[in-house]
Amino acid sequence: MEFKSIFFRKIATFSGIFLLQFILFFPLGFLTNLQLKATYFIFGDFTQFLLENLLNKKNNRIDYSSDSCSMLILIIILLITSTIFSFLIKKKWTKSFLLITEYVCVIYISVILIKYGVDKIFKTQFPEPESNILFTKFGNLDKDILFWSTIGTSKIYNNITGSIEIFSGILLLFKRSQFLGLLIAMICFSQILIINISFDISVKFFSLILLLMSIFLLRKKGWKLFLKMIKLPKETFLDKTSVLPYKTFLKILILGIAFIKIGMPYLDENFHTDDKINSTQLKGVYQITSSESPYQYVFFHKDQYLIFMEKSSEKMTAFHYDISFDNQIIIEDYQKNISKHLFVKNEKDASIAFSFNHQTIYAKLIPYKEMNALQDRFHVFVD
Repeated sequence: MEFKSIFFRKIATFSGIFLLQFILFFPLGFLTNLQLKATYFIFGDFTQFLLENLLNKKNNRIDYSSDSCSMLILIIILLITSTIFSFLIKKKWTKSFLLITEYVCVIYISVILIKYGVDKIFKTQFPEPESNILFTKFGNLDKDILFWSTIGTSKIYNNITGSIEIFSGILLLFKRSQFLGLLIAMICFSQILIINISFDISVKFFSLILLLMSIFLLRKKGWKLFLKMIKLPKETFLDKTSVLPYKTFLKILILGIAFIKIGMPYLDENFHTDDKINSTQLKGVYQITSSESPYQYVFFHKDQYLIFMEKSSEKMTAFHYDISFDNQIIIEDYQKNISKHLFVKNEKDASIAFSFNHQTIYAKLIPYKEMNALQDRFHVFVD
């Protein structure tokens, strides 16, 4: 019995250390780049060494993003250090350590849920599909882009799932509703992990760890649902009077910084999620009318990418572009080759003309917003 108790205590301590290290060292880009800098400073050289010698990955990027080789190496390192630290933490420190870890994990999950819930409602996580996606044949789309684009066409789905995530994130911030929030969070993360695996979306590791984090927080409370909802738990280390002021201050500080970071992009007066237009006012799809051109359409992506679709094969070729003050379009390919071309836009009929590959391309704007996939329709009855 004593051995069993020691075993489960060590497992809980190991899990707590791993999750705490993951929160510290896995970079969340929407908060700050300090995490990435710190992680790279501490683990960068060792990660590079392991990538080259263990996975034979030379000149590989090290950004620790989800599902990258560098993230896999980081997880392996954290598992090893967690094993070492779990034997260094004494029994008398275990309870206080786990309470602090649980407190940090709850705030972390709350911030993640609220962040991505807000992103869904404002359609920045699943934006309306770009014109080049809409004009690509269904069978030519990769599974992840197909899923992302399909979800982006439905405002109702984004609003409902986003509201659920925000609701569960808020529930986690209050002691009485924390258990219910964790249950909803576990369901959300389970669904997200299934989607990521099924559609090969590159956040599988991250969503798996978020699911394990919610299970870790529910490990002792899973069979006490009714007791948890009708009765306050016993006083813990973090509830003591001497700790309470610091606990409240830290919660307000951490959540305040996180919510400011989440909200800042949406407070920008130039921010408009439904129709984000670049400074040149070029967006959408243009049908090429030049008969001698090998291209059928040219697409202008909101992130200032110019994409050609060929007539014969429907192959797409992308370039980054900008418009200069002297009415020239500056095109840059993926090999960093830059070229300038004459560009003319007719405001009356919304047509454009520009030189490319030793020919002049003429194209007219197509109202792609009228396509069926972008219409918000809801039918109660089929007849």
